[in-house]
Formats: sequence, C-alpha cells, structure tokens
Amino acid sequence: MSIDFSNFKSALKTLKAGMVILNKNKDTDLADMLEDSCIKRFEYTLEIARKLMKKVLKKVYGKSEEELTVNNVFRFMQGYGFIQDWENWRGYYEKRNNTAHEYNLEKSRKLVEIIPEFIKDADFLSEKFDEIKE
Repeated sequence: MSIDFSNFKSALKTLKAGMVILNKNKDTDLADMLEDSCIKRFEYTLEIARKLMKKVLKKVYGKSEEELTVNNVFRFMQGYGFIQDWENWRGYYEKRNNTAHEYNLEKSRKLVEIIPEFIKDADFLSEKFDEIKE
C-alpha cells in the first residue's frame, strides 16, 4: 500500500512561499493579486489534504466511502491523531467553499487572515503523514 504525499507537500510549500511574498508586499500595488494567489493556493492545498485524508482512512484504517462525509473525515483524522481540531478543518473547508462558489472580495480577504493558522495545522498533518509506515 503506497500513498504519495508529495503533491500535498508541494502545495503546502507553495502556499507558504506565497504568504512570505504577500507579507513582504502588503503595502504595494501587488497586494490584491498576491492575496488572490494565496487564496487559490489555500484552496488547492486544502483539497489535496482532504483527498489524502480520505485515502489514508480507506487504505490504513479500512473506512468505507459511505462513512467518509466531509465532517467525518475530519473527525476520524482527529481521532487517529492526524489533526488536532477537526472543527478547525471543517471551518477551513466551509470558508473555502464560500470563496470558491461565490466570489466576494470581503470574504476572500478574511480568508487570507486564517491562512497562517491553516499552515500550522497543515504542517502538523504533514508531519503525521510522514509517520505512516508503508
């Protein structure tokens, strides 16, 4: 059983890099464009993470597709020690859906504010993925 976590790690790395560049350019004309870039990077990093969580739950813990609703994925992952707070992840997912399905400048700017916390949670998840023995 092999699970490839490299896409998640790469996505997380690009999100971190985007946030560094954004923070250096907060007061420039590039800020809006860089925020948009970080929001997009957040969205795909979160989606890759969620899909990998499902894969881990199926392959490592024998969970069925029927058991793996969005909230259950996060609950199970907290139960197995991969994430620290499933409600944080539910919140990230809800905010992602809000920005992805109804573009609202105010909502997306607020999303940028939660990305540093998401990065901490994603780093924790990444470390736990590393502990999975193949």
